[in-house]
Amino acid sequence: MVPVLERATADSDALFDDTDAGIFDEARILIQDTLRSIQSGSGIPRTFPPHALREFSRFGRSLQDGEFIEFDSGSPSAAIYSQPVRRLIHEQARLERFEIETLTSGQVVSVNAEKGTFDFRLTGGKSVPGRFSSDDIVADLRQYLDRSTMAPTVAVNVVAIQSIGGETIEIQDILSIEPVLPAEWSERLVKLQALEKGWLDGVGKEVSRKLLREVESLLLEFLDVQVERPYIYPTEEGGVQLEWPFTRGEVTVIVLPGDKVDAYAFSKEDSQEFAKQFHWRQLEEITDFVTWGITQYAD
Repeated sequence: MVPVLERATADSDALFDDTDAGIFDEARILIQDTLRSIQSGSGIPRTFPPHALREFSRFGRSLQDGEFIEFDSGSPSAAIYSQPVRRLIHEQARLERFEIETLTSGQVVSVNAEKGTFDFRLTGGKSVPGRFSSDDIVADLRQYLDRSTMAPTVAVNVVAIQSIGGETIEIQDILSIEPVLPAEWSERLVKLQALEKGWLDGVGKEVSRKLLREVESLLLEFLDVQVERPYIYPTEEGGVQLEWPFTRGEVTVIVLPGDKVDAYAFSKEDSQEFAKQFHWRQLEEITDFVTWGITQYAD
């Protein structure tokens, strides 16, 4: 979809005249000249007022990858504005903070409703401070709040402050929040985390939080490619087994301590078994194996 924005010209009998409308054309031309100059490698022209750079840099923060704004499309003065161009403006103006609307994931580890603040642990482990402007978001934040590393992973649409290199420094506002995994998947992982040593008739090791995070990463990868929900079981050795049973065969993935993942695809028709071992970070390869196995045996 390509929306078009044009400045309307006032009629002669309009309530307000457009005597000063020329200033908008002058500003537009200045902005377009600046964008073309930046894209050509000539930098920010001296004619652009320095005090306006910080304000202008906020423009376009909601642009997504592949989206852009084109001024005077099809004309010799046409200019493109996109997130890469925004970053060039920040770099050349030596603005260290880059404001952007983005989707990120992580865990809510604290909430202060009175101050309108929260702390968010990004996927990868780094914690950043955050603020929110709407009281309506408090209930959602508290719903997913957990100070432990087993807090549910959530996806948040935020206004974030990033470094020029793309690293999130803080969250200025939170626009929406929702769980990444379906509730029943997350609840199952929480139950496994609660297992104590000896849970299986006096034997059975605890499932570590680190290993459960690895399992969650796998489940997120499966969810992205629409792999159906597996049965999720603890193993005696402190691992987690994921199963997809079918009439003609079954697929099994066992996440083990020590960053190992054993994957099996077994045919019930001819007893043929395919087995592979992965490092748990080989998420795409594991997902490909599971997808292939399900394709072979799904009813």
